[in-house]
Amino acid sequence: MISVIIATKNGEKYIARAIKNALEQSVAISNATDPSQFSGFEIVVVSDGSTDNTADIVRELAIEDPRIRLIELTQNIGPGAARAKGIENSKNPYIAILDDDDMWINPKKLENQLDAFVKNPTVVVVGAETTEFVKEDATHMFWHMHKTDPKIIHDEMLLRCPIINSSVMFKREAYDTVGGLSDMRLAEDYDLWLRLAKIGDIINIPGAETQYTVRANSASGSNGKAKVKIAVVVLSLVKKYRKDFPNYHKALIKAYLRILKNLF
Repeated sequence: MISVIIATKNGEKYIARAIKNALEQSVAISNATDPSQFSGFEIVVVSDGSTDNTADIVRELAIEDPRIRLIELTQNIGPGAARAKGIENSKNPYIAILDDDDMWINPKKLENQLDAFVKNPTVVVVGAETTEFVKEDATHMFWHMHKTDPKIIHDEMLLRCPIINSSVMFKREAYDTVGGLSDMRLAEDYDLWLRLAKIGDIINIPGAETQYTVRANSASGSNGKAKVKIAVVVLSLVKKYRKDFPNYHKALIKAYLRILKNLF
């Protein structure tokens, strides 16, 4: 039922851990006795122009478990396009995203998210109610609680991205309906959630706890100049989807303030 997509560039430090983490999910363990006979779970790793040993590590792991597949790109195309390439080459109706340096804390995360889809037919995206933010050395920073009510999430879509990328599972059919990921290189995930929120509900659930790593060279840990670029993209998305969601003027002010905050 599930395709796990891991896009990575020079991720040799984390990639084996990420794959192992996905294989420790209950939906994977239940079929681990003979993985070759089970086509309902797969891990698609996209090496996005890596120049380290990332691809070799994945190839070795794939020999042991045929549910692991590698797509090796010779040139870097960016995280959004790399994830899109992985989804394009996936086989299953539900897609779960896992960044190479993040982890799923709850071993029943995917199982619980599948159950949420069954119980809520209008839902197209399921994320985690709780996310642990950690530093690169795994030092705990803080816990963040996300909104769970789909009505509140919808109404606040322009105010904030409602979901952590590595926590999400979404319906492949809905993803295809809205045209998939845009090749934006910044905030491409937020853009996708906005488009998906136009055709269905987004929810965050307990039982899908995710750990998010804040890296110094990532968007979340970047310097002021890089954060300004992100803020400008977010402002453009607020304007683009202003007719689709409420709170436009409030979101507009917030976006401009975010730009000013990182300029000075």
